[in-house]
Amino acid sequence: MSNQRNGKENMDGSSNENVLPVRILLVDDEARNLEVLESILTSPDYELYRAQTAEGALLELVQKEFACIVLDIQMPEMNGIELARMIKTRKRSQHIPIIFLTAYFQDEKDVLQGYGVGAVDYLTKPLNPAVLKSKVGVFVDLFRATRALTAANAALKSEVRERQQLEALVLKISEREQQRIGQDLHDGLCQHLTGIKFRCRLLEEKLARRKVEEAMDAHEIEELLSVAVELARNQAHGLSPLHLEREGLVAAFHELAAGISRVFGVRCSCSSAARVLIPDHEVAIHLYRIAQEAISNAIKHGKAKTVQLHLAESDDEIRLTVQDDGRGLRTNGEHHAGMGLAIMNYRARTIGAKLELEAREQGGTTVSCSLPRGLVPMAELA
Repeated sequence: MSNQRNGKENMDGSSNENVLPVRILLVDDEARNLEVLESILTSPDYELYRAQTAEGALLELVQKEFACIVLDIQMPEMNGIELARMIKTRKRSQHIPIIFLTAYFQDEKDVLQGYGVGAVDYLTKPLNPAVLKSKVGVFVDLFRATRALTAANAALKSEVRERQQLEALVLKISEREQQRIGQDLHDGLCQHLTGIKFRCRLLEEKLARRKVEEAMDAHEIEELLSVAVELARNQAHGLSPLHLEREGLVAAFHELAAGISRVFGVRCSCSSAARVLIPDHEVAIHLYRIAQEAISNAIKHGKAKTVQLHLAESDDEIRLTVQDDGRGLRTNGEHHAGMGLAIMNYRARTIGAKLELEAREQGGTTVSCSLPRGLVPMAELA
């Protein structure tokens, strides 16, 4: 374990001892791999903890609080997917973001399985140090912001307005980071993978002209790269909906539905009134995230096979509706959406909208978000 408790240095050179390092758990059965991870992530801001077995990792998680986990998929006895599933079943550790490490390309099914058990990203070995540090840094920043918000809520129970400002700030930081990561994926990784894919095609053609048997290997590599490009592009669009800025909310919803259908294999459709316009970008992004969260809950918690997204307007309101055919609301009084429902409610309140959940008679759930039309500039809707 690397344990450095130096406080951050202020602009005048003094040390701020109140800023404590956060813990990061590194899990890999190979000691040399752990040494590489430590050499990349060593910082006064982090306390790095090692675990070479699943049991060792679970023991650390019982005893300590971590900002994120860097987890190798290939582990003896219990692999990384199984360990991640156990981590997510424990209340103390279920919200910790997990970055998977793998030494080989993952099949699309394996990748989706990893995301299904709580992975937030995949990195392949050999690691790019800058990428790893950047991704870990994002989760550390979000962890600190969340921890600061929790402390602020305890201290400011009677000061509702200030608490809401802090919540809005955390949400804004999260949104900005999501868009930045999505843009980086789209402009960087996707373009890079596409370039490699075309190089493989050229190589395949050269080998085929020479009647070399390895031409088929080059073709298979090209197909794998196509899958990788599609996965990266879907992740980028989910984090940073490009159509929202270029073509508006309706186009972004259609793209969202198409992406959900491709990635999760469910029937996700979108319908809308052609003239529904949301010129305010902040309002549009909140509605988009509400729809995204509702669809995610329907698939993850409700096990839905069909999801319908609809955007409409009347004289009084603009209404977003997400219907699914899943298991519906729980009967024990708990909401099936968990923290996602709280975030959707907060987003709705932020823009002056009303969020409602209703169990459908034929099974499944209807999530509705109603925005008074008076809160949207009338001239833009005419």
